[in-house]
Amino acid sequence: MSEIGVTEARDQLGQLVNRVEYKDERIVLTRNGRAVAAIAPVDVLRAIEAAEDAADLEAARRATAEPGPNVPHAQVWGDLVADEVQHPSA
Repeated sequence: MSEIGVTEARDQLGQLVNRVEYKDERIVLTRNGRAVAAIAPVDVLRAIEAAEDAADLEAARRATAEPGPNVPHAQVWGDLVADEVQHPSA
């Protein structure tokens, strides 16, 4: 994995995309020496998203299996809206 500054990457974007696509390289973009983003093959992104979806699904299954009363969606939404009216964000 290599790192490159955002400004430099802008000038070399085509070359960087080719490195990612054809050499399966991952490139970290930095700003002021701090990692801020990455360029990676699409299959890596899809794998990350699939893992996130699976984790979300498992969390939802665990939540629905918890004992106690179920709260209807409309009630939760109404409570959130009422709370926002009473305590608006700044």
